[in-house]
Amino acid sequence: MVDYRSLIGRQWKYGERDCFSLLRDYYQLLGIDVPDFPRPECLERTESIFLKHAEAIGFERVLFEDRSPHDVLIMLLGTRAPMHAAIYVGGDRILHQRMNSISAVEPLRRYYWQRIAAVYRHATCPAGR
Repeated sequence: MVDYRSLIGRQWKYGERDCFSLLRDYYQLLGIDVPDFPRPECLERTESIFLKHAEAIGFERVLFEDRSPHDVLIMLLGTRAPMHAAIYVGGDRILHQRMNSISAVEPLRRYYWQRIAAVYRHATCPAGR
């Protein structure tokens, strides 16, 4: 299991310490380089960065019921398109960076799982690894 404690408690800053930055830093701890993408100025008028590029950067869609540590949960949290990325760390807990907050590990509560639009796994992270 990856030691992600260094990623907890980071203050949100769009484009620098946001949910996609956290995802990239988490995967870097696994030895996987996830490229960065320019952030849209207005989240209300854009498509999801992650959903747009997921397959091209090595992620494949899996069923929510088959989630495993290191999987990415893409959620619809207050935007037109599913924009929020969280990392499933096991034990029904997620690591994520919410807007205007600090990065944290939280239970995968009903509030979150009802807003999951897709679950993705990196090709180099087989289930259960």
